[in-house]
Amino acid sequence: MSSLRGRLAVFVLVVALSVSAVAGAGMITNQGSTERPTVEQRHLQPGATDVPALERGGEISFDDGTDKTVVIDVAHSNDVSRSDLQPVVSALTAEGHTVEYHAQEQSGFSDGPEVALAETLQDADALIVVDPGTRYSGAEADVVSEFADAGGRVMVAAGPETGGTATALLGSLTGITAAGGGEVESVSSPLGIAYDTGYLYDMENYETNYRTITATPAVNSTLTEGVDEIVLDAPTPVATEETTLLTTTATTEHSENRVADEYGVVARSGNTVAVGDTGFMATETHNIADNEVLIGNILEFLVTGDKASGAPSVPGEEPQPGAGAGAGAGAGAGAGAGTGTGGAGT
Repeated sequence: MSSLRGRLAVFVLVVALSVSAVAGAGMITNQGSTERPTVEQRHLQPGATDVPALERGGEISFDDGTDKTVVIDVAHSNDVSRSDLQPVVSALTAEGHTVEYHAQEQSGFSDGPEVALAETLQDADALIVVDPGTRYSGAEADVVSEFADAGGRVMVAAGPETGGTATALLGSLTGITAAGGGEVESVSSPLGIAYDTGYLYDMENYETNYRTITATPAVNSTLTEGVDEIVLDAPTPVATEETTLLTTTATTEHSENRVADEYGVVARSGNTVAVGDTGFMATETHNIADNEVLIGNILEFLVTGDKASGAPSVPGEEPQPGAGAGAGAGAGAGAGAGTGTGGAGT
């Protein structure tokens, strides 16, 4: 009996000591707690999501020129819906221009897709290419190049590719071309525009978050007239041997190498304008900062060209008289997009 009482007393003592230790630890923790480390980056601070909304306002306006036909290519698994381009379509149709869509079903089965594309562009004055998900064939790229050489106007807009080094390595090993395999460059490079891989961000100067960055004019040009600053969402760099129109701030970094520089994000080569982002035209973002001014300038560029009659020629058919007699589109772009401001503005 005495042995049982002894064991019970030891148990009670152990429990009491354990409770005291826990209570003591709690008091030490409450009295000697360390302060939170200071986080320098604004986008990581508590409440960073409460950044004031970007100012919106303004409408897309431009010199309408004469009645023109603008074709939007949706035949290459383009990562864009018709509603995404509604501000652009509405602005064009409001000024009396015709907007048509070149879709995959127009290609048919008997003729190659280059034939359908050429037939569509023969009746067009301008072409808009947004974020293609499949590559243009060499024959299709030739059709677009001939269209631009003949005076047709082209706008290309694309964001960062989804592939990158790992995807490229996988493709080289398997022989399969995956997403991010140069889809946009298959059409832009022959026109004199190079699209880089990766995206741009800025940890020091940004809008709602570090991926929402600004760009300002690098040259005086009709395409930058009235533009003080535009806002893009994680754009990809674009480069040309001709004119870089807008560049980022010097604190902008590249996602693949972390190098800070002034990167070109809007460029012109001959009859082609290229933008390293697609979202700037969307309903939610087309009228923040001076985005709508840039869009208006691009649309004016598209509808004020003078394409030669009968161009481009349909592959396999005799060229029509006058085809290919317009302004040149520039030589193919070199490897990789770089930085700098390019040539003089127009």
